[in-house]
Amino acid sequence: MRIFTLGAIRQIQDFQFLTDSSGYVLADGGQLYRFRGNHTELVPTPANFTVTQFYFLSATHGAVAGNFRPAAVLLQQGSAGVVSLLPVLLGLMVLLRRSGAAWRRGAGLASVLLTGSLVFGCSRAWQQYRTPDPASEGVTHLSRNKLKASSGGHTYFANKGQQAFIALTQTAGASWETQQIPTNFYVTALTAIGRNFLVGTYANPYEGTRSPMHADGDVWIYGQDSAFSPELAQNSPAHPYGLSVHRAVRGFSFSAAGEQLFIFGSDRMPTLPPDEISATAGNIYALPLALHPPYRLLDVPDTVEVTSLAQADTGELWATLDNRKPRLSKGILRYVPLPNRQLLRFAQGRWQPYAVPEARSFRQVAFVAGTGNGYLLTEDGQVVATSNSGTTWEPLPLLRNIRQLKVWQQAVTLQQGANRLLLVPDHTRR
Repeated sequence: MRIFTLGAIRQIQDFQFLTDSSGYVLADGGQLYRFRGNHTELVPTPANFTVTQFYFLSATHGAVAGNFRPAAVLLQQGSAGVVSLLPVLLGLMVLLRRSGAAWRRGAGLASVLLTGSLVFGCSRAWQQYRTPDPASEGVTHLSRNKLKASSGGHTYFANKGQQAFIALTQTAGASWETQQIPTNFYVTALTAIGRNFLVGTYANPYEGTRSPMHADGDVWIYGQDSAFSPELAQNSPAHPYGLSVHRAVRGFSFSAAGEQLFIFGSDRMPTLPPDEISATAGNIYALPLALHPPYRLLDVPDTVEVTSLAQADTGELWATLDNRKPRLSKGILRYVPLPNRQLLRFAQGRWQPYAVPEARSFRQVAFVAGTGNGYLLTEDGQVVATSNSGTTWEPLPLLRNIRQLKVWQQAVTLQQGANRLLLVPDHTRR
């Protein structure tokens, strides 16, 4: 086991190893650092937004993403879509109240047109693009292509004034190419396919009355690497390709064989007009690296958000869930606390709660591809490991006060305490 104490950093927010002794860390407050051994070096990032996510393909080629919010944010509620029809409907009511047959005829015609457009928009033709899996409970197959270039972006009115950004570097942070993401959602996840960066968003993950929680989200793609998706050769930073997943994104994960991308987070956010994605329950969106159909939507029990996801070499999916669930109260989405963070295993076509004697609440699950090795991070900072793809688990008592863990090549890397990183080649308690 190798230990790196980064004394110059007060609190690590996120980290990524690139070699067995170097990589990048994001400090609390959005400052990016490069580390080598115990030495750290501040990496200047664009000053017009706070970095919340980062991902590097190499020591020099990477991306950072985040949000900028002005000091004063006006009170707004709702999201683009049905809410945008409210001014039209109010206008029609005013017209109908006016005296005179001409006004009423005009308002009546407008009402017919609006109603017709809504009926047409709510057509159920999209159902032909989804098929329930007869062998797997809570699994739906989707057959329509949703990869497309952005048009007008995606806005949540409660976030008025907020902007989202991504910045790319090929010079280890010496220079950045900054681009505004066409949304005012929060940036919550960042990964890469080939040389393309994928940004995941969450409309509003915070509970409140001035800015109500809203579990919507999208994936935006930056880069023109067409090795997986030929149309990305035409991708433009000003109008990036993306996926409307209609659910908040908490993270990305790849299958054990590396041929599938998993997008996980909240359950669906219904929209008008509905489509096969927004009208189908599911917390996990599984798609090929080409980002084309066939897709799958996997629904975990209840409406609790998935916080981490990993696939064992057996093909079984493992997921940890949040310790809170949303509930509508007086017209506002609020959270209800749950006693623990549940661990689930997708086996024989069903999600099954999984019990480990050493713990009841779990933050993360991860597996090392090509091996039977896997790791569970418990709520109290302990690590539990398996060498047989989850058949049995045993605690690693030497690993304590762990805040987060990630797999790197054939090793597991961990954050211990506020500013210490560990690299463990295997879980033989060395």
